[in-house]
Amino acid sequence: MSNRVSNALVVMMFVVLTACSSNGGTRSQYVAKDAKAADINMRLGLNYMQRGDYKIALEKLEKALKQNPNLPSAHNTIALLYQRLDENEKAEEHFEKAIQQEPDYSEAQNNYGVFLCQQGRYDEAEKRFLKAVENPLYSSAPLAYENAGLCTAKGGAIDRAEGYFRKALQMVPGLPKSLLQMADISYQQQNYLQARAYIQRFQQAANWTPQALLLGIRVETKLADKNAVSSYKLILRSRFPDSDEMRIVNQGLVE
Repeated sequence: MSNRVSNALVVMMFVVLTACSSNGGTRSQYVAKDAKAADINMRLGLNYMQRGDYKIALEKLEKALKQNPNLPSAHNTIALLYQRLDENEKAEEHFEKAIQQEPDYSEAQNNYGVFLCQQGRYDEAEKRFLKAVENPLYSSAPLAYENAGLCTAKGGAIDRAEGYFRKALQMVPGLPKSLLQMADISYQQQNYLQARAYIQRFQQAANWTPQALLLGIRVETKLADKNAVSSYKLILRSRFPDSDEMRIVNQGLVE
């Protein structure tokens, strides 16, 4: 099989989770005097961050950590904020504190994995995603497996990536990113009929993207289905006329 996934699809499409508490994790036994106020400020900080008001979000999260320095969700949320602000050292410091306080905090493990992968630290990231899914009560395990697949694919470990995507799809058969990645892996393996099947499943699960349509064109070109190729090109031209994928098709660079 090919030792890499096509550049069109290896993109950072990770799922970052910002839940306020872990699903079934064991909380730190430390109870701060202002624990309730800290939790309120953490939630306010999360809300402001999601709205894009980073200055107020940082103020609320810093206040939450003053009120309860051992609040894992506050460390996780402020780490995500520092990550958005490109303050990577501070982000990593707080991710570490979140999981030190609560090792079973799956959201923090997943988010830390996304952070590490974006830094090119693929092996470390993979360990965090796997740690996240160890918690049997973690409801977002399929997304953590998907993230593990995206990250290991980015690092060139396609065999492991394929395994993670399969696990994600066993849990949630309609995960669009995993379906598209499996279609691309199948294409690289020259298993064009399987690639076609994954693209058809993707079509049922999500809206078309330029990447999916270009892959569809490539697969159907290999299968010599001119009608399918024409159909995909028509959709790409009508919906994404200015996309890089349309430029590739126009320049005859599909192969």
